[in-house]
Amino acid sequence: MNQLIVYVEGESYKLALTTLLKPLIDKKNLEGIAIEFASVGQSGNMSNNKRALLVKYPKKAYWIIKNNRESAVALLPDLYPYNVGVPHANYSQLREFVLKSFGSLLSAHEEDFMSRFEVFCFKHDLEVLLLAAFEQLQEHLGISIHETWKREVEEQDDNNPPKKIIQSLFRKAKKRYGVTTAAEILRNASLEDIRSKCPQSFAPFVEYIEKLTP
Repeated sequence: MNQLIVYVEGESYKLALTTLLKPLIDKKNLEGIAIEFASVGQSGNMSNNKRALLVKYPKKAYWIIKNNRESAVALLPDLYPYNVGVPHANYSQLREFVLKSFGSLLSAHEEDFMSRFEVFCFKHDLEVLLLAAFEQLQEHLGISIHETWKREVEEQDDNNPPKKIIQSLFRKAKKRYGVTTAAEILRNASLEDIRSKCPQSFAPFVEYIEKLTP
């Protein structure tokens, strides 16, 4: 394998992950594996982007793998909101439907493609990483903040996911939350620290990249 392309919902996701995972990306590059994050970025509506990612990108992944037998593709959508693109109320359901969609494209001699396509998710959204980066978040906001959310950052209430919490904090600080903001916050965060605080969904994604071999 010489290439992994990870498709995400938006440009902010691409910038944030490229920044946070830079040490791992650099390490894999030295091993001969190029890691690239690519954005669906079709609209400012993340639900539309999630739908496109889950519905259209299995086919895109198929053609990438078909044209480069040394490549792999992963999709990394938000888990929330549920039932967008494919029926799902949890990660297992989301993954099952998307893998089934990808598998339906394969001919008998292409079954090995399944080993080079994978689906992960954020629980519930990208902003879970910012809750995990508490010190860097507080420094960026420039105000004292208190953890009014669940200590296990991946266990937030469905009605108050990390994105809503982050947006509320930025309103309180009278600061703009833009496309580059997450990357700016995560630039000074430790990947290992964030990984340890997000063991359910983010840590398995990082482990997947670590285990890739040329």
